[in-house]
Amino acid sequence: MDQLSDLQAAVEAEGLGAFWPRLAPYCRPSIRVLPQAGPAVPLPVGASHLGGAPDLPAEAVWPSWEGRPLSFVAQLNLAELAGYEAAAELPKTGILSFFYDAQEQPWGYNPDHRGRAAVLYHEATAALAPRPQPDGLSMDAYTAFPVAPLLFASEMTLPDPWEDDIDLAEDETTEDQRTAFWRLLHRHGDGTSRLFGTPDAIQGPIRQQCALVSRGISFGSPEAMQQTREALGFGEAEVETWREQAATDWVVLLQLDSHEDEANMMWEDMGRLYFCLPRTALARRDFGAAWTVLQCF
Repeated sequence: MDQLSDLQAAVEAEGLGAFWPRLAPYCRPSIRVLPQAGPAVPLPVGASHLGGAPDLPAEAVWPSWEGRPLSFVAQLNLAELAGYEAAAELPKTGILSFFYDAQEQPWGYNPDHRGRAAVLYHEATAALAPRPQPDGLSMDAYTAFPVAPLLFASEMTLPDPWEDDIDLAEDETTEDQRTAFWRLLHRHGDGTSRLFGTPDAIQGPIRQQCALVSRGISFGSPEAMQQTREALGFGEAEVETWREQAATDWVVLLQLDSHEDEANMMWEDMGRLYFCLPRTALARRDFGAAWTVLQCF
């Protein structure tokens, strides 16, 4: 998978070498998540996978929203990730479990969407066992998913010049150069799931959205943003600071694509889920502070 030198070569091959000095400081390591075909035998307890049954301690409560269970979408064994550069901020052991409201698929742009997704962390000392799907979740309704084992690979990510990492004005590039940037950002095709790195955004700056919505500010429209900002007593300058700092203050813990073939997962129209977390929360292992955004084509 890509390393920094590979990215530089790809940028230069597209005729964009003049932009490399501006891009290089914002390239970030990631862990590519590669779903595999379903196993012939059950996976070991605690193994990383999409779908299927989560491995949880007996005392763990299955996340729900208004009495309806959330769908289990992914489990990551952190010991399997510990050797990757991008995993440096994660605990070296334990299990992360990801849940989402697959029935209604909220976008995450409204503060009212709080509680429609969840990330659980269980330390390695916890006694785990497969947890059956609660009533109300089923593969027929696309709220439960077949199990798909995971492989991982190191991959350096290139920032989107028009996301929230780089202030590259559109008039600094020609149409051909913008097309070349698009090819670079999509050079690995569809089905891009990863931990950390720079997000593969579809509909705008993900980390900015998380930074504001998690504080109660709607990201649905400029009018809604202004109304909720004023109702909460936040000034324009304060909000602008949060937007500017979002790329460094927030991480994309897990970007989960629509893996229809491997796990029968489809997020709206070939979309992606982005489970994001403030760095301060990550440092104190507060995965309950995650905010989840859905974007699609």
